[in-house]
Amino acid sequence: MLSSPGPQSGPSVPLMAPPPPGASVAPVGQTLWSSLEAAESVAQAAPAWLTLLCEQTPLATGGVLVHGEPDVGPFVPVANWPAGQGPSELLAEAANDAFEARAPAVLQAQGHSALALPWLMDGKVLGLVALELATPTPPPAVLDALRWALGRLDALVLQESSQVRQIALDRITTALNLLAATLAESSFSAAAHALATDLALTLHCDRVSVGFVSKGSSDVVAMSHSAQFGERMNLVRAIAQAMDEALDQRCAIVYPVEGKEVLVVRDHAALARQHGCGAILSLPFVIDGAEVEGLPAVRGAFTFERAGQQPFTADDVALCQGAVALASRVLQAKRHAERPWWTRVRDKLQHEYAQLLGPRHLGRKLTALGLLSATLFFSVATGSYEVHGNATLEGAVRRVVVAPYDGYIEAAPRRAGDQVKAGDVLAAMDPRDLSLEQLRVAGQVQQYARQAQGALAEHERAQGGISQAQAQQAQAQLDLLADQIQRAAIVAPFDGLVVSGDLTQQLGNAVKRGQVLFEVSPLNAYRVTLEVDESEIDAVRIGQKGRLLLVALPGQAWPVTITRITPVTVSHEGRSFFRIEASLNQAGPVLRPGMEGVAKIDTGSRHLIWIWTHRFVDWLRVWAWTWL
Repeated sequence: MLSSPGPQSGPSVPLMAPPPPGASVAPVGQTLWSSLEAAESVAQAAPAWLTLLCEQTPLATGGVLVHGEPDVGPFVPVANWPAGQGPSELLAEAANDAFEARAPAVLQAQGHSALALPWLMDGKVLGLVALELATPTPPPAVLDALRWALGRLDALVLQESSQVRQIALDRITTALNLLAATLAESSFSAAAHALATDLALTLHCDRVSVGFVSKGSSDVVAMSHSAQFGERMNLVRAIAQAMDEALDQRCAIVYPVEGKEVLVVRDHAALARQHGCGAILSLPFVIDGAEVEGLPAVRGAFTFERAGQQPFTADDVALCQGAVALASRVLQAKRHAERPWWTRVRDKLQHEYAQLLGPRHLGRKLTALGLLSATLFFSVATGSYEVHGNATLEGAVRRVVVAPYDGYIEAAPRRAGDQVKAGDVLAAMDPRDLSLEQLRVAGQVQQYARQAQGALAEHERAQGGISQAQAQQAQAQLDLLADQIQRAAIVAPFDGLVVSGDLTQQLGNAVKRGQVLFEVSPLNAYRVTLEVDESEIDAVRIGQKGRLLLVALPGQAWPVTITRITPVTVSHEGRSFFRIEASLNQAGPVLRPGMEGVAKIDTGSRHLIWIWTHRFVDWLRVWAWTWL
């Protein structure tokens, strides 16, 4: 039955306290108090503490003290009273109830009672104390006595934790001092030697050696109190074998082995036998997260040697492990920094290869698979290589219409952009001056004819011939004037489009003979002029096919064929272009000369990777040629 003790009357119970000075104490009690005062841990103090508690508690017939890791356990009895006698069933049941409730528990049975009090500190359960009493109802003072008595154990726990913290602080301080000494050295060799010497002095070792794994086995790189140790080959070989023994077993080896630990220590025993060191400690260390067969990959080991009368304790091992864990990373960083460049490249490739073929690193494997797939794809994938350039649509024939003679513009019914038929009047010259000149010349013809007739009548043959020749000259001039008057109407030479010329704003202006008035192009024959960049002109050949896309007609591509490659270059915005002519294989009524767009010339099949990168590669070649 679980119950809480209430206010009841009963015999008073003295508090657990040391006897006052001058009081007579039995020899056994004095021994218990001395043991309690000298104890440094709960395990040492528990038997004396429980015995004193039970002897000072009237009616107590049994007791037990349970202790373990706070809130973790396992919680086991560390002291029983009477000594050598386990707790009764009633006491065990009360203890279980108190653990579950984390509160005092009282059980009664057959005139006896059991009182259990959880041992709490900072809200955590450290254990439990329980007493069995020869009374059905425990006196209230017993619970108070238990609480006062646990105060002594609280002090021991605090003292224990303080000692643990101080030991940890001392270890950290020592490790940081060793790390600082290692960092102070500029080179790997000096840092390793300084670390080994400082470890030997700090831990009172005869010799400390540092080794790194090289080609599958340990290579001793530094030894305390010895800058040059190459001549001591037997010693170095023995130390390296001891390091390999620890590396193979992936654990710290303390020689001589104590307890029932199963370890192979043959090489350690050989080192101790051959070179006179009675105590050896070998510590492997791991630098990074690399793994071999699922286990952390070791990078080296430290070997500590002492005389036989100074074996390595657990505290020594913990201190060495902390110092090695910190300093080994510094040594590895300095060692890597001093590697030759080819060694760095080799190690990097080996690292990448190991990650690529080893476990995990799924992203790296997928990336490599993607790169391999892309390489295979681009090694066989081809496509059509098209050279593009700005294009202008021009008429295949461009007929120039000029002024037939010097005169004045009388009319201009047509202008640029108009479609005309053959014979349509484009413009008309003013014929009035020609008509007047024609009348004058016609009078001269008649005059010279009469003169010739009069000379013949007077038998003046010479004069008659002259007059007749003058008449013929005047007649020729008259015929020329008639032809000019007939050509006063400037007509279109064929069906087409007026591509230039606008005289509507120049009526009455004088023009000179041969002056260009209009340009006419046919509507059923076109050519295309392209501007191809000089870096791509080498791929263009006469007869290659292509397509033209006009800005005004983006919904249709027009087929073209290269007909001429001219050596004429055009510079624009810092780049040079070659002028190429192509014929338009298919014309349409919607096309007009002067339309602009982009043409693409199919130059053949090439690898896709070449098509996408040849511009950059060509630029890189030119840059390299310029600067290298």
